Amino acid sequence: MPRHVTTTIRYDGPALSDHLMDVQDLAPALLALGDIIQIANRKFNGDHADIRVLVNADVEQRCFQIDLSLAQSVFEQAKGFFADDKITTAKEIAEWIGIIGGSGLGLFKLLAWLAKRPKVDGTSLTVTTEGGVTTLIDGDQNQVTVNHHVYLLAADAAVVDKAKRVVAPLQKPGYDTLQFVQGETVVDTIDKAEAALDLELAPSILDQSHEDVSSIRGLIRIKSPQYEGNAKWSVLWGGRAIDVVMPPDFVKAFQTNEQDVPPNTLLDVQMEQRVALDEAGKAVGSPNYTVVAVHDLTLPPRPTKQVDWVSDLGPPPQTAPQPLPGKQVPRRPTARKRNLGLPAPKPKKP
Repeated sequence: MPRHVTTTIRYDGPALSDHLMDVQDLAPALLALGDIIQIANRKFNGDHADIRVLVNADVEQRCFQIDLSLAQSVFEQAKGFFADDKITTAKEIAEWIGIIGGSGLGLFKLLAWLAKRPKVDGTSLTVTTEGGVTTLIDGDQNQVTVNHHVYLLAADAAVVDKAKRVVAPLQKPGYDTLQFVQGETVVDTIDKAEAALDLELAPSILDQSHEDVSSIRGLIRIKSPQYEGNAKWSVLWGGRAIDVVMPPDFVKAFQTNEQDVPPNTLLDVQMEQRVALDEAGKAVGSPNYTVVAVHDLTLPPRPTKQVDWVSDLGPPPQTAPQPLPGKQVPRRPTARKRNLGLPAPKPKKP
Protein backbone atom coordinates (compact mmCIF):
# COMPACT_ATOMS: atom_id res chain seq x y z
CA MET A 1 0.00 0.00 0.00
CA PRO A 2 1.50 3.43 -1.01
CA ARG A 3 2.07 5.20 2.31
CA HIS A 4 4.49 7.88 1.12
CA VAL A 5 4.12 10.62 -1.48
CA THR A 6 6.05 13.78 -2.37
CA THR A 7 4.84 16.92 -4.15
CA THR A 8 5.88 20.56 -4.50
CA ILE A 9 4.04 23.82 -3.81
CA ARG A 10 5.49 26.82 -5.65
CA TYR A 11 4.62 30.51 -5.35
CA ASP A 12 5.92 32.80 -8.10
CA GLY A 13 5.94 36.48 -8.97
CA PRO A 14 8.12 39.62 -8.95
CA ALA A 15 8.23 39.69 -5.16
CA LEU A 16 10.12 36.40 -5.26
CA SER A 17 12.64 37.30 -7.97
CA ASP A 18 15.42 37.73 -5.40
CA HIS A 19 14.59 34.29 -3.89
CA LEU A 20 13.36 35.83 -0.64
CA MET A 21 9.99 34.91 0.85
CA ASP A 22 8.11 36.70 3.59
CA VAL A 23 7.50 34.10 6.28
CA GLN A 24 4.44 36.01 7.50
CA ASP A 25 2.83 35.42 4.10
CA LEU A 26 3.88 31.83 3.51
CA ALA A 27 3.87 30.23 6.96
CA PRO A 28 0.05 30.52 7.41
CA ALA A 29 -0.45 29.12 3.89
CA LEU A 30 1.77 26.09 4.52
CA LEU A 31 0.18 25.45 7.92
CA ALA A 32 -3.27 25.63 6.32
CA LEU A 33 -2.30 23.07 3.67
CA GLY A 34 -0.99 20.81 6.42
CA ASP A 35 -4.28 21.20 8.29
CA ILE A 36 -6.27 20.19 5.17
CA ILE A 37 -4.19 17.02 4.89
CA GLN A 38 -4.74 16.20 8.58
CA ILE A 39 -8.50 16.84 8.33
CA ALA A 40 -8.73 14.56 5.27
CA ASN A 41 -6.85 11.80 7.09
CA ARG A 42 -9.14 12.01 10.13
CA LYS A 43 -12.21 12.09 7.89
CA PHE A 44 -11.27 9.02 5.84
CA ASN A 45 -9.07 7.02 8.24
CA GLY A 46 -10.38 7.97 11.68
CA ASP A 47 -7.91 6.81 14.32
CA HIS A 48 -6.59 3.92 12.21
CA ALA A 49 -3.61 5.88 10.84
CA ASP A 50 -1.64 9.07 11.43
CA ILE A 51 -0.19 11.21 8.67
CA ARG A 52 2.96 13.33 8.92
CA VAL A 53 3.50 16.42 6.79
CA LEU A 54 7.15 17.42 6.32
CA VAL A 55 8.26 20.57 4.46
CA ASN A 56 11.60 21.14 2.74
CA ALA A 57 12.22 24.69 1.46
CA ASP A 58 14.12 25.26 -1.79
CA VAL A 59 14.83 28.99 -1.79
CA GLU A 60 16.57 28.93 -5.20
CA GLN A 61 13.48 27.45 -6.86
CA ARG A 62 11.07 29.56 -4.74
CA CYS A 63 9.17 26.44 -3.75
CA PHE A 64 8.45 24.07 -0.89
CA GLN A 65 8.58 20.32 -1.17
CA ILE A 66 5.73 18.66 0.73
CA ASP A 67 6.40 15.13 1.96
CA LEU A 68 3.39 13.11 3.18
CA SER A 69 3.93 9.90 5.15
CA LEU A 70 1.10 7.72 6.39
CA ALA A 71 2.02 5.91 9.60
CA GLN A 72 0.24 3.23 11.60
CA SER A 73 1.13 2.35 15.16
CA VAL A 74 2.10 -1.25 15.96
CA PHE A 75 -1.24 -1.61 17.76
CA GLU A 76 -3.22 -0.37 14.76
CA GLN A 77 -1.26 -2.63 12.40
CA ALA A 78 -2.10 -5.60 14.60
CA LYS A 79 -5.77 -4.57 14.59
CA GLY A 80 -5.62 -4.48 10.82
CA PHE A 81 -5.33 -8.25 10.67
CA PHE A 82 -8.78 -8.55 12.25
CA ALA A 83 -10.62 -5.34 11.30
CA ASP A 84 -12.70 -4.92 8.17
CA ASP A 85 -11.58 -1.35 7.46
CA LYS A 86 -9.24 -0.43 4.63
CA ILE A 87 -6.71 2.37 5.10
CA THR A 88 -6.90 5.37 2.76
CA THR A 89 -3.39 5.94 1.42
CA ALA A 90 -1.34 9.15 1.43
CA LYS A 91 -1.47 9.06 -2.38
CA GLU A 92 -5.28 8.98 -2.40
CA ILE A 93 -5.49 11.85 0.08
CA ALA A 94 -3.07 13.95 -2.00
CA GLU A 95 -5.04 13.21 -5.19
CA TRP A 96 -8.36 14.19 -3.62
CA ILE A 97 -6.88 17.47 -2.34
CA GLY A 98 -5.39 18.08 -5.78
CA ILE A 99 -1.71 18.50 -4.92
CA ILE A 100 -0.70 15.51 -7.08
CA GLY A 101 -2.18 14.24 -10.33
CA GLY A 102 -5.14 11.90 -10.26
CA SER A 103 -7.97 10.57 -12.38
CA GLY A 104 -10.27 13.55 -11.78
CA LEU A 105 -10.61 17.00 -10.27
CA GLY A 106 -9.19 17.65 -6.82
CA LEU A 107 -10.38 19.92 -4.02
CA PHE A 108 -8.83 23.16 -5.33
CA LYS A 109 -10.24 22.67 -8.85
CA LEU A 110 -13.72 21.94 -7.44
CA LEU A 111 -13.56 25.09 -5.30
CA ALA A 112 -12.54 27.04 -8.41
CA TRP A 113 -15.59 25.66 -10.25
CA LEU A 114 -17.85 26.63 -7.35
CA ALA A 115 -16.30 30.11 -7.22
CA LYS A 116 -16.80 30.70 -10.97
CA ARG A 117 -20.42 29.54 -11.21
CA PRO A 118 -22.90 32.31 -12.11
CA LYS A 119 -24.13 34.33 -9.15
CA VAL A 120 -27.82 34.38 -10.04
CA ASP A 121 -30.52 34.69 -7.39
CA GLY A 122 -32.64 31.56 -7.14
CA THR A 123 -30.07 29.33 -8.85
CA SER A 124 -29.94 26.05 -6.98
CA LEU A 125 -27.15 23.51 -6.92
CA THR A 126 -28.24 19.90 -7.52
CA VAL A 127 -25.99 17.21 -6.05
CA THR A 128 -26.31 13.49 -6.88
CA THR A 129 -24.03 10.62 -5.86
CA GLU A 130 -23.85 7.19 -7.46
CA GLY A 131 -21.12 4.57 -7.42
CA GLY A 132 -18.68 6.74 -5.46
CA VAL A 133 -18.99 9.63 -7.95
CA THR A 134 -20.75 12.92 -7.20
CA THR A 135 -22.21 15.20 -9.87
CA LEU A 136 -22.96 18.86 -9.17
CA ILE A 137 -25.29 20.62 -11.59
CA ASP A 138 -25.93 24.35 -11.69
CA GLY A 139 -28.23 25.23 -14.60
CA ASP A 140 -28.61 23.28 -17.81
CA GLN A 141 -25.00 23.03 -18.96
CA ASN A 142 -22.90 24.04 -15.97
CA GLN A 143 -21.98 20.82 -14.23
CA VAL A 144 -18.98 18.97 -12.84
CA THR A 145 -18.32 15.38 -11.73
CA VAL A 146 -15.85 14.52 -8.98
CA ASN A 147 -14.85 11.65 -6.74
CA HIS A 148 -17.20 11.58 -3.76
CA HIS A 149 -14.27 12.06 -1.37
CA VAL A 150 -13.45 15.36 -3.09
CA TYR A 151 -17.04 16.46 -2.59
CA LEU A 152 -16.89 15.54 1.10
CA LEU A 153 -13.80 17.71 1.53
CA ALA A 154 -15.42 20.67 -0.24
CA ALA A 155 -18.53 20.21 1.91
CA ASP A 156 -16.46 20.68 5.09
CA ALA A 157 -16.50 24.34 6.15
CA ALA A 158 -13.15 23.99 7.96
CA VAL A 159 -11.50 22.62 4.79
CA VAL A 160 -12.86 25.49 2.66
CA ASP A 161 -11.55 28.02 5.19
CA LYS A 162 -8.08 26.41 5.17
CA ALA A 163 -8.03 26.29 1.34
CA LYS A 164 -8.69 30.04 1.23
CA ARG A 165 -5.64 30.58 3.46
CA VAL A 166 -3.48 28.55 1.05
CA VAL A 167 -4.28 30.91 -1.85
CA ALA A 168 -4.34 34.08 0.30
CA PRO A 169 -0.68 35.09 -0.49
CA LEU A 170 -1.73 35.69 -4.11
CA GLN A 171 -3.58 38.79 -2.91
CA LYS A 172 -0.25 40.29 -1.84
CA PRO A 173 1.62 42.56 -4.30
CA GLY A 174 4.25 40.65 -6.24
CA TYR A 175 2.67 37.20 -5.84
CA ASP A 176 1.18 36.09 -9.18
CA THR A 177 0.69 32.31 -9.22
CA LEU A 178 0.54 29.23 -7.04
CA GLN A 179 1.43 25.87 -8.58
CA PHE A 180 1.29 22.28 -7.37
CA VAL A 181 4.01 20.28 -9.12
CA GLN A 182 4.59 16.51 -9.07
CA GLY A 183 8.01 15.66 -10.45
CA GLU A 184 8.21 17.62 -13.70
CA THR A 185 4.43 17.84 -14.17
CA VAL A 186 2.40 20.90 -13.18
CA VAL A 187 -0.76 19.50 -11.59
CA ASP A 188 -2.60 22.80 -11.02
CA THR A 189 -1.98 26.52 -11.41
CA ILE A 190 -3.95 29.15 -9.50
CA ASP A 191 -3.61 32.81 -10.49
CA LYS A 192 -4.64 36.04 -8.80
CA ALA A 193 -8.10 36.18 -10.41
CA GLU A 194 -8.97 32.63 -9.39
CA ALA A 195 -7.63 33.18 -5.88
CA ALA A 196 -9.81 36.28 -5.53
CA LEU A 197 -12.90 34.25 -6.42
CA ASP A 198 -11.90 31.47 -4.01
CA LEU A 199 -11.56 33.98 -1.19
CA GLU A 200 -15.18 35.06 -1.73
CA LEU A 201 -16.54 31.54 -1.22
CA ALA A 202 -18.69 31.00 1.86
CA PRO A 203 -17.28 28.19 4.03
CA SER A 204 -20.69 26.48 3.91
CA ILE A 205 -20.91 26.69 0.11
CA LEU A 206 -22.31 23.14 -0.07
CA ASP A 207 -24.57 23.56 2.96
CA GLN A 208 -23.11 20.72 5.04
CA SER A 209 -22.26 22.81 8.11
CA HIS A 210 -24.59 20.96 10.50
CA GLU A 211 -23.38 17.43 9.94
CA ASP A 212 -20.10 15.60 9.68
CA VAL A 213 -19.80 13.26 6.70
CA SER A 214 -17.12 10.58 6.46
CA SER A 215 -16.48 8.17 3.59
CA ILE A 216 -15.36 4.67 4.55
CA ARG A 217 -14.07 1.79 2.40
CA GLY A 218 -14.46 -1.50 4.22
CA LEU A 219 -16.04 -4.92 4.55
CA ILE A 220 -19.53 -5.56 5.92
CA ARG A 221 -21.19 -8.90 6.60
CA ILE A 222 -24.91 -9.29 5.93
CA LYS A 223 -27.05 -10.20 8.94
CA SER A 224 -30.58 -9.54 7.71
CA PRO A 225 -31.31 -8.48 4.11
CA GLN A 226 -34.68 -6.91 3.27
CA TYR A 227 -36.65 -9.06 0.84
CA GLU A 228 -39.09 -6.26 0.01
CA GLY A 229 -39.34 -2.50 0.45
CA ASN A 230 -36.58 0.02 1.14
CA ALA A 231 -35.93 -0.63 4.82
CA LYS A 232 -32.37 -0.62 6.14
CA TRP A 233 -30.34 -3.81 6.08
CA SER A 234 -28.76 -5.15 9.26
CA VAL A 235 -25.02 -5.80 8.83
CA LEU A 236 -21.88 -6.41 10.87
CA TRP A 237 -19.09 -3.84 10.49
CA GLY A 238 -15.95 -3.76 12.57
CA GLY A 239 -17.37 -6.32 14.98
CA ARG A 240 -20.61 -4.46 15.71
CA ALA A 241 -24.11 -4.50 14.28
CA ILE A 242 -25.34 -1.44 12.36
CA ASP A 243 -28.25 -0.65 10.04
CA VAL A 244 -27.40 0.66 6.59
CA VAL A 245 -29.20 2.03 3.55
CA MET A 246 -28.21 -0.07 0.53
CA PRO A 247 -27.87 1.24 -3.07
CA PRO A 248 -31.24 1.10 -4.89
CA ASP A 249 -29.87 -0.84 -7.89
CA PHE A 250 -28.30 -3.44 -5.57
CA VAL A 251 -31.55 -3.83 -3.61
CA LYS A 252 -33.53 -4.20 -6.83
CA ALA A 253 -31.19 -6.92 -8.13
CA PHE A 254 -31.56 -8.83 -4.87
CA GLN A 255 -35.33 -8.50 -4.58
CA THR A 256 -35.87 -9.60 -8.20
CA ASN A 257 -33.64 -12.67 -7.68
CA GLU A 258 -30.95 -11.38 -10.04
CA GLN A 259 -28.40 -11.36 -7.22
CA ASP A 260 -28.13 -13.85 -4.38
CA VAL A 261 -27.26 -12.19 -1.05
CA PRO A 262 -27.95 -14.66 1.76
CA PRO A 263 -27.08 -13.92 5.39
CA ASN A 264 -23.34 -14.05 6.12
CA THR A 265 -22.47 -12.69 2.64
CA LEU A 266 -19.35 -10.47 2.74
CA LEU A 267 -19.49 -7.16 0.83
CA ASP A 268 -16.61 -4.82 -0.02
CA VAL A 269 -18.33 -1.42 0.03
CA GLN A 270 -17.87 2.33 -0.05
CA MET A 271 -19.94 3.63 2.85
CA GLU A 272 -20.93 7.07 4.05
CA GLN A 273 -21.25 7.89 7.75
CA ARG A 274 -23.23 11.00 8.68
CA VAL A 275 -23.39 12.47 12.18
CA ALA A 276 -25.56 15.46 13.07
CA LEU A 277 -23.75 18.33 14.82
CA ASP A 278 -25.02 20.95 17.23
CA GLU A 279 -24.13 24.64 17.02
CA ALA A 280 -20.88 23.96 18.89
CA GLY A 281 -19.88 21.30 16.36
CA LYS A 282 -20.41 18.37 18.73
CA ALA A 283 -21.99 15.12 17.56
CA VAL A 284 -25.68 14.69 18.36
CA GLY A 285 -27.32 11.27 18.30
CA SER A 286 -26.17 8.15 16.50
CA PRO A 287 -24.53 8.13 13.06
CA ASN A 288 -26.42 7.10 9.93
CA TYR A 289 -24.82 4.80 7.38
CA THR A 290 -25.38 4.64 3.62
CA VAL A 291 -23.64 2.24 1.25
CA VAL A 292 -22.68 4.30 -1.79
CA ALA A 293 -21.15 1.49 -3.87
CA VAL A 294 -20.63 -2.27 -3.67
CA HIS A 295 -17.20 -3.16 -5.09
CA ASP A 296 -17.17 -6.92 -4.49
CA LEU A 297 -19.34 -9.71 -3.08
CA THR A 298 -18.31 -13.01 -1.49
CA LEU A 299 -21.02 -15.57 -0.84
CA PRO A 300 -20.80 -17.70 2.32
CA PRO A 301 -19.56 -21.28 1.91
CA ARG A 302 -22.25 -23.86 1.24
CA PRO A 303 -22.96 -26.20 4.17
CA THR A 304 -21.61 -29.72 3.87
CA LYS A 305 -24.14 -32.61 3.39
CA GLN A 306 -25.24 -34.23 6.62
CA VAL A 307 -25.10 -38.05 6.16
CA ASP A 308 -27.84 -40.09 7.84
CA TRP A 309 -25.90 -43.27 8.48
CA VAL A 310 -28.95 -45.18 9.77
CA SER A 311 -31.01 -44.45 6.65
CA ASP A 312 -28.17 -44.85 4.16
CA LEU A 313 -26.82 -48.14 5.50
CA GLY A 314 -30.14 -49.74 6.48
CA PRO A 315 -30.87 -51.76 9.64
CA PRO A 316 -27.99 -53.68 11.24
CA PRO A 317 -27.79 -57.38 10.28
CA GLN A 318 -29.40 -59.96 12.62
CA THR A 319 -26.87 -62.30 14.22
CA ALA A 320 -27.36 -65.31 16.42
CA PRO A 321 -26.66 -64.73 20.10
CA GLN A 322 -23.23 -65.88 21.20
CA PRO A 323 -22.94 -68.06 24.33
CA LEU A 324 -21.35 -66.66 27.37
CA PRO A 325 -18.08 -68.28 28.39
CA GLY A 326 -18.65 -71.52 30.40
CA LYS A 327 -22.35 -71.79 29.58
CA GLN A 328 -24.22 -73.87 27.05
CA VAL A 329 -26.99 -72.43 25.00
CA PRO A 330 -30.08 -74.61 25.62
CA ARG A 331 -31.40 -76.29 22.52
CA ARG A 332 -35.08 -76.18 21.77
CA PRO A 333 -36.69 -79.64 21.49
CA THR A 334 -37.85 -80.57 18.03
CA ALA A 335 -40.98 -82.57 17.34
CA ARG A 336 -40.67 -85.98 15.68
CA LYS A 337 -42.28 -86.52 12.40
CA ARG A 338 -45.40 -88.65 12.37
CA ASN A 339 -47.26 -90.16 9.46
CA LEU A 340 -50.74 -88.79 9.83
CA GLY A 341 -53.56 -91.33 9.41
CA LEU A 342 -51.42 -94.42 10.28
CA PRO A 343 -51.50 -96.13 13.65
CA ALA A 344 -48.49 -95.90 15.76
CA PRO A 345 -46.35 -99.01 15.62
CA LYS A 346 -46.81 -101.48 18.49
CA PRO A 347 -43.85 -102.19 20.64
CA LYS A 348 -42.24 -105.56 20.00
CA LYS A 349 -42.53 -108.28 22.65
CA PRO A 350 -39.35 -109.36 24.15
